[in-house]
Formats: sequence, structure tokens, C-alpha cells
Amino acid sequence: MADPPVVLLGVTGGIAAYKAAELLRGLQKAGMEVRVIMTRAATQFVGPMTFETLSGHAVRLDQISELRADSRITHVDDSEEADILVIAPATANTLAKMAHGVADNLLTSICLAFAKTVVVAPSMNTNMWEHPATQRNVSLLREGGVFVMEPGTGELACGVYGSGRMADPESIVAEVKLRVQVLRKRDLRGMRVVITAGGTREPIDAVRFIGNRSSGKMGFALARAAFDRGAQVDLIEANVNMPAAPGVRQIKTPTAAEMHTEVMQRLPETDILIMAAAVADYRVAAGPTGGKIGRGRDRLAIGLQPTTDILYDVAANHKDQYLVGFAAEYGVVEGLGRAREKMKRKQLDMIVFNDISRTDIGFDSDFNEVRIITGDSEVQVDRAPKETIAEIILDNIAQAVRARKGEAPLPA
Repeated sequence: MADPPVVLLGVTGGIAAYKAAELLRGLQKAGMEVRVIMTRAATQFVGPMTFETLSGHAVRLDQISELRADSRITHVDDSEEADILVIAPATANTLAKMAHGVADNLLTSICLAFAKTVVVAPSMNTNMWEHPATQRNVSLLREGGVFVMEPGTGELACGVYGSGRMADPESIVAEVKLRVQVLRKRDLRGMRVVITAGGTREPIDAVRFIGNRSSGKMGFALARAAFDRGAQVDLIEANVNMPAAPGVRQIKTPTAAEMHTEVMQRLPETDILIMAAAVADYRVAAGPTGGKIGRGRDRLAIGLQPTTDILYDVAANHKDQYLVGFAAEYGVVEGLGRAREKMKRKQLDMIVFNDISRTDIGFDSDFNEVRIITGDSEVQVDRAPKETIAEIILDNIAQAVRARKGEAPLPA
């Protein structure tokens, strides 16, 4: 039987430190071994004995000497033994130190020595969380591959109502479980993956546009999972309102024309292209009207013309890239037929079909249910969180790409 994943739980000095005990219990129930590191400030809120009793391990504390009894260096040794580092709560001070490489205590020293997955759950006053300096630090951490969980909104310890509450322990456990599941999946290492996400908007005037309901959640889940597997990921996004994807380069393309330009520029250096975005099929023929069209008329006619079909141009210019499209169709029977036809017409290696007639999956939902279609197989994936769907899609893509190159599949 495989050893349980080892979690290093860093606890810093905030009132939410008491929630770390509940988080520890949740991680243990999820089958993980937990070892705790506390800053000096954290011990002012919760005593180390609490965590020692719950975890069954001695709590690491800031000490003058970082040598263990066996003469091994604490921050290096702990970093090598653990599978994942979780810091909850993470104060503004600790986030700033992490972002700028400051290692003035045991926890921040471990952060610098830790070369694996890091998850942080910020907790602080609303003004501190929203301060530009904190937001810059969070951006730096995300760019460096740290998974920063968005704090919740509610009444804070200072009596103010706003953002800054540490994410619920259940949410942190779910995030850690997901990260642990993909820790050993490195089957896209060395590949460049381009993913589109969201829905383009074609302007009618300065206020109105032709658009769709795509939230971009599926594309973001794919980008995040591809980065976890070792890929260099470019996420070309259209009108998405989501936290930054850690480690992923994000390019904003509000319209179909802008997305077309960015995709085609990157195509020659791309190994895998995943077109998860909902690209508008039409735009205003005469171009958007300057200003705002007034209401003082009985009828308004707008002429439309097709936008450039990105996948058609990709098919005409690609070499050996692996091409994946999405087909959001209404109804299963007819929808599957259209999806299969679209895959052949646009010369795709794979198409992912989902039924938008259902309200419990797809647009705006955190869940999806898809069928993964290739030239020689179809895989049905039942309703699941989009993060899980993304992993299954990438499992199939990685296997196909390795097979095309004549390489044996890497162990998951």
C-alpha cells in the first residue's frame, strides 16, 4: 500500500489560526499525513501543543539553530520529505516575504527550499487584502506557480464586513486533494500548450455587443492542469472574470479577430492547441457604430458577416500540432452528429462534445459532462467538476501525443 501524502502545514499569526486545527483534521480524514510549522506570531493565537496532539508530530518552531537532533538541516530536510506545502492562514506579511524571497524565519526558509506544489490561503483585513502592494505580491506568487486561494467575504475579526476571510477548511482540503492527485502527472513536460477560453464579444456600438454565455471555467481548468503536468501554457482568454491561473501566461483577446491573431502567431511553436473558447460566428458588417445607438427609433437593422474561422486557418497552416476543438451543441443525438462532422471538416485530432440543453452542466456551471471523440474512439465522461473533466481530457491528449511520437506513455 502506498504511503500517504505528506502535507507541511504552515500556520502564521492571524486570528484564523484557530481554523488551521480544523483544516489539519480535514486533511487527515482525506488520507494525508500532516506536519505543522508555526511562526512565532502564530503561537500567540494557538498553542503548539494543540497541533502536536492532533498531528502526532512535533511542531516546527522558529529556533536559533535549524539543526535537528540528527544534525540534518530542518528547512531542507522537511522540504524533501513533504509532498505539498500549505500555508493557512497566510498573513499579508508572509505573502510579501514569499513574493520577494525573504527567508527570515523557518517557514519562509522552507518556502524557498520547497520545489514542489505550494498552496496558500490568505487571511487579513479587507484594506490589507485589497491594497495594491498585497495584490502585486499575490500576482508575483501566482506567476511563480503558487496556488493562491481567494479569500472569502464576510464579517472579519476587526468588525468590518468585506473580503479577507480565510477560505473555508473544506475548500482548502478539496484544493489540496486536487493538487496531490496531479503531483505525479508530468506527461506534458517540455511541451508548449496553447488554450483558448471564454467567449468573444463583437461590438455593435460603444455599449452593446454580440456575445455568449461562456464563463471560461473549462479553459482555465485545462490551463491549470496542463501547467501542473509540466507544460508551458499560453491561455488566450476572451472576457473572463476569474483569478489568474498560477504559472500560466494569460493573453486577453476580447474579439474573434484578436484571438485569431494571437493563436496564429503562436501556432508554429505550439505542440498542442486546445480551442475551448466560444468564438462568435458573426460580427457587425459595417463595424461598430461610434458612440451609443439611441433608442428613439421603431426598428433597428444590423447587418452581420462571418468572423474568421480560427480552426479553419489553423488546419490550413499547421504541421504536426495536436488539435483539439470543443462542440457545445443542443441535444445529444443531433449534437453528437454535428460534433463528429465538425471534427472531420476542421481536420481536428480530437473534439470534446457537451450538451448545452442541460442546465446542470456547461455554461456558467462548475460541472460538465462530455464525450471525448477522436478518429478511432469515443470516451464518455459523466458529470463531474470541470477540474476533473480537464484532467481526463489531458490524460487522453497526452496519451495520443506520446503515441504519435512513438513514445511510451509516462506513468501517471
